[in-house]
Amino acid sequence: MHSLWSDGDAAPEVAIAWYLDHGWDFVCLTDHNVLQQGERFFPISEDRTLREEHVAAIRERFGEKWVEIRESERRAMRLKTMEELRAHFNTPGKFLVMQGEEITTGGGNPHVNGINLVDFIEPSRKNGMAEIIQRYFDAVAAQAAEHGKPMIAQLNHVNFADGVTVEESLGVKGLYFFEVYNGHPAVANWGHEGKGYPPTDRHWDVLLAMNISKDPDYILYGTATDDAHNYHEFHSRNANPGRGWVMVRASKLEPDTLVEALKRGDFYASTGVVINEIRREARALSFDIAAAPGVTYTTQFIGTLKGFDASSEEALDADGNAQPRGSRRYSPTIGQVLKETTDVSPSYTFTGEELCVRARVVSDKPQPNPFKEGDTEMAWVQPVLVK
Repeated sequence: MHSLWSDGDAAPEVAIAWYLDHGWDFVCLTDHNVLQQGERFFPISEDRTLREEHVAAIRERFGEKWVEIRESERRAMRLKTMEELRAHFNTPGKFLVMQGEEITTGGGNPHVNGINLVDFIEPSRKNGMAEIIQRYFDAVAAQAAEHGKPMIAQLNHVNFADGVTVEESLGVKGLYFFEVYNGHPAVANWGHEGKGYPPTDRHWDVLLAMNISKDPDYILYGTATDDAHNYHEFHSRNANPGRGWVMVRASKLEPDTLVEALKRGDFYASTGVVINEIRREARALSFDIAAAPGVTYTTQFIGTLKGFDASSEEALDADGNAQPRGSRRYSPTIGQVLKETTDVSPSYTFTGEELCVRARVVSDKPQPNPFKEGDTEMAWVQPVLVK
């Protein structure tokens, strides 16, 4: 989620308050290339992002003393720091604000979320997608080691702008979190044929299969985020809050505990489907959907079998021309639908021939304010390695 500290259109307290008001338990501020530290004033102007009506609404919600205005050549409001935001919002066992950063190299280059950070990570100006991504992942790992604190590096929206190809992400060491759904309207979650971008689900499956074939203990978890930037006007053309999230099973509502649970895979990703219980066992994957009346839920158990075809072909457009930012085309033996059911307590028993199995739930309930018209509510259950 983003705020006026980078390219969001709302003060951080307004952005956070939306999630508090709508039942979220925790949020992580991931503004681009900045932590909410130090003194920063944002100009107030009727033709700018922060207008007098917004300042008045902040006063009404948070009180007169909360708002600090600087009167100079340009009237401006001071943005609240992470320390101030946590002091105001954090309530033990009820609501939590976490610190993060979307480490961003411009010009269509990759974005990586650093979650539960302590220190700012400088963006890279180097060339090369894989090299930049690796630098960011290494920086998060180094900071976690330095502070003795669990942190996460996540590869964001591979189908945004110039995209990140399957081949570029295959070479990244320490890649364990992958954004399978992003609610920003500029992200082609379902693929972009003209650019040669596969659906993010497909990208995920190829990464799993190719990496597990080399390392049987490798795992890659899929997340859903809203990538919220726009908090005042709600429309599919805007990056609004509430389109995607993760549901985490953790013993405490504390940053380190949540991150450790995420790193264990004790979560699922959702755009609206609710799952009551997930059972990841040695011989089966099963779960219970909190079914709404009149809604049909189709669950696909997706996996890749041992001995799959690892060959690939160059991505070509309809005229046979190479797609410079397209991923190679991989065999349909990767990411097969192993079972499909409309049971609200779906289960899949492993045969022993699978490398891993994950599940995707697609409902027929329309998603409120989707990033793409016609989308329905979904959920993604994390992959299980089959030994």
